[in-house]
Amino acid sequence: MALHKPYPENSLHELHAGEQHILPSRRIFVNRNLKMESVRMMGFDMDHTLAVYRDEPTEALAFNATRDKLIEEKGYPDSIRVLRYDPDLIIRGLVVDKRLGNILKIDQYNYVVRVYHGTTKVPKQVRRRVYRNSRIRLSSDKYMSIDTLFGLPEATLFAQLVDHIEEREGRRRRDYTEVYNDVRECIDRAHADGTIKRQILAAPERFLVKDPELPQTLQEFKDHGTELFLLTNSEPDYTHRVMEFLLDATSDAYPRWHHYFDKIVVNAGKPRFFRSTAKPRVLPPKEVTAAGMDPELSTKVYEGGGAGAFEALVGYEGDEILYVGDHTFGDILRAKEHSRWRTAMVVQELEREMEREQELQQQYRNLDSLVAERRRLLSRIARVRHQLQEVRRTAHGAASAGSGVLDPVRELEERLQRLVEEGVRSAGTIRQRRDEVEGCFNKHWGKLFKCGEVNSRFGHQVKVFACIYTSAVRNFKAYPVSMYFRSPREIMPHELGSERA
Repeated sequence: MALHKPYPENSLHELHAGEQHILPSRRIFVNRNLKMESVRMMGFDMDHTLAVYRDEPTEALAFNATRDKLIEEKGYPDSIRVLRYDPDLIIRGLVVDKRLGNILKIDQYNYVVRVYHGTTKVPKQVRRRVYRNSRIRLSSDKYMSIDTLFGLPEATLFAQLVDHIEEREGRRRRDYTEVYNDVRECIDRAHADGTIKRQILAAPERFLVKDPELPQTLQEFKDHGTELFLLTNSEPDYTHRVMEFLLDATSDAYPRWHHYFDKIVVNAGKPRFFRSTAKPRVLPPKEVTAAGMDPELSTKVYEGGGAGAFEALVGYEGDEILYVGDHTFGDILRAKEHSRWRTAMVVQELEREMEREQELQQQYRNLDSLVAERRRLLSRIARVRHQLQEVRRTAHGAASAGSGVLDPVRELEERLQRLVEEGVRSAGTIRQRRDEVEGCFNKHWGKLFKCGEVNSRFGHQVKVFACIYTSAVRNFKAYPVSMYFRSPREIMPHELGSERA
């Protein structure tokens, strides 16, 4: 629990970056050392990385578009039109059990720690019976990971459909896979056919956050001599319109958005891009112009291809390239696994989580005190149990002599019973306080990065896959462009309490 406390001045965390002047929620966190001076080229995903979407309107738009397509194209009953997007129902990193209609929160060891059937929490005893305290094989087709913010609306709609179907039919289905697949097909189609994107482009200020610090951050990299590229799965016209809204006319030195980037790759096809050997296709002037972009861009706009061919094109490879994205699987894991690029992950939710952590410091201190007291209580229980065993051993041989040794046995038994009852009460109090703290983050799922005292599956992925992570691209602006990001020294359990730790 001590990790929840504020970092003291001159702590290892402060020294590794000299970042005492930066708000904790705006810092860059380091899993593996990264010398920015060694980075020759820096790439960015667009959606949820450079382009930050306003949560509720964007997710509600995707939810509604998918719901309506289920009615119009899949024959779902018109009664589902009453379903409304609930922004608290799903968080990133959850796993959908398509067959059973369940939503799972999984820890770093792939054990299920919390389950909702539809929108109803599953009791602990039922959860243990269904998932047998065993690890989940996420490679199975029955599971779908919610690894990106784009996945929140589809999982929310699926959970609500499970409820709606059971209320309508009066029974639980054996298999909800078809329902989930319908939802996935319809949301994919809503993105592909422009149902969602048309509304975003019609009112970008409603759906996109125009951050004045973003162009300043990119300009600092450019002025330092770092080459920049954009690598997005979005189509050319959508990419142009979004980036135009975010970056055009924000700098005298870079008046148009494409002036910030040395190379632009659209329709990239990630994560396939990172393992493909195909050459990116140069977008011809006619297609560049059709997308609304300047004809001059035909020399630096590409489509598709693969990381290896892209490296040959730009003249940099491996750890000379730093790629910034938001998707653990599509951006970060594959970039690291197949291309050896260095990786930075943008976790938009991190800023809110850390702000809430700061607000809850007193509750954490109170919880730490309760946990410490319980540990002392458990030690006392262990000592009394051991003492009772010794006295019973003595009493067994002396009882026939009428020595009265049984009196200390009864006294210790009564003492042990009182301590055990106190231990049960303390465990209940701690569990209640922890639930209260967890509920301050998300009332259904708690913290994004944690399952109790261990990392959640999502938290583990961020730690393992990303060299560095932060809440927004703009956070780089607070650091020198030549920053050496150093990771804190990892401490093993046997090192805790030692002078070196």
